[in-house]
Amino acid sequence: MGLNKKEEEILKQIELGLTEEDPKLEKAVKSLTLSNFSRGRSIISGITFILGFFLMIGSYIIQPLVAVIGFVLMALAGYVFVTNTRSLLKAENINEWNFRQIFNLLRNKDNSRQKK
Repeated sequence: MGLNKKEEEILKQIELGLTEEDPKLEKAVKSLTLSNFSRGRSIISGITFILGFFLMIGSYIIQPLVAVIGFVLMALAGYVFVTNTRSLLKAENINEWNFRQIFNLLRNKDNSRQKK
């Protein structure tokens, strides 16, 4: 459902008012996209997964409780990674799960596919 001309004018006035009032907010809103947000969370959760793995493997003989904590950390980080990677693929209009494609998306900050 589209906006009529009066609603578009009101929206433009509000946008201009916010731009004049707080230019930093305008820059923040323009630079923050779903793909940037999901990309950052996917990278952080991937690193957390690896740390949890090493914590689990490195402590299972000495302290099993720490190994269980490492496993739980791995499981939570894996869930967050998959959830955010799905959001990233959806934001980039990609329907396939492919390791190479996901790696390139996480490495490359080009979000040109969003403009389509």
